[in-house]
Amino acid sequence: MKNLLISLLFVSPIVLASAEMTPPERAALNFNKWYIGQLEKDASPLTDFTSLNKYVTSDTIKSLKNLYSGDSNDKDMPDSDMFTKAQDYNDDWNQVNVISSDFDAACTHVYIAFGDKKDHVIADCMVQENNKWKIRSVTLIK
Repeated sequence: MKNLLISLLFVSPIVLASAEMTPPERAALNFNKWYIGQLEKDASPLTDFTSLNKYVTSDTIKSLKNLYSGDSNDKDMPDSDMFTKAQDYNDDWNQVNVISSDFDAACTHVYIAFGDKKDHVIADCMVQENNKWKIRSVTLIK
């Protein structure tokens, strides 16, 4: 019994530390879970600017509004979704995981993996806007 208690003392902090997320990681995870959930409902989250405002910077929303306003024949439309960096999504992408994060002078990069195999990975560039962590841009990692 004594050995069990001692081992729990060493294991518990490790488990707790791995479960903790930084605020930008939590914000990126919440956004991506919401976004994939909307896609699964056949909604159009990319043009739901009111909901996006909670997760995405105002400059990025302004760019999206400009891109999706008017005639799409007059604009060079992207080949993939801005936030998933894919043309479609897999059925298991509702399994969204933060795999790591780092920061540089521009933003905090939160690496998000989708699916069982975590084989589709993006990096959300997170910045603070009005004291909230929001997505400025997204990069495809793999």
